[in-house]
Amino acid sequence: METMIEYVHNRIKRKDYQIAIDFTMGNGHDTLFLSKVAKQVYSFDIQQEALNNTKKLIEDTDNVNLILASHENFDCYVKNFDVGIFNFGYLPNGDHQITTMADSSLQAIKKAVEYLNRKGELFLVVYIGHDEGKKESLLIEEYVASLDHISYNVALFKMMNKLSAPYVIQIEKRQLY
Repeated sequence: METMIEYVHNRIKRKDYQIAIDFTMGNGHDTLFLSKVAKQVYSFDIQQEALNNTKKLIEDTDNVNLILASHENFDCYVKNFDVGIFNFGYLPNGDHQITTMADSSLQAIKKAVEYLNRKGELFLVVYIGHDEGKKESLLIEEYVASLDHISYNVALFKMMNKLSAPYVIQIEKRQLY
């Protein structure tokens, strides 16, 4: 069975995109992946370490913009997009005390849903193995469950026998007439 990230990447690579956003840059693996399926990628993180790690990973990739800013401020740089990935939690191999925060994550998701192009997709990889992640997951689930089913499809992919395992929420903005 696929990992959560493999699941997300396999879903995304079915299409080509104009604009992609990695809302949580981390060590740059999603950014690098998105650079291969989108014409332009915007990648955000609040930690200089994440930006440095990603810069090394993507090397000379010329369709990526690395931005040292919180994901909730993406709209200062991008006004619409086709696909996006949030990978909540903390920087792998980084300071685990620095995590995404429930309130700013929810604000970023709300804006992302608004700025997502028709037929666009948004993937939320939610980690519940730490206290802030549990709080974050509750807010996220409450919000996405409230999205209008006429305008959005919302799906959940999770391991049923691993209680603290990360899971994926996929949001698709439907094409309306």
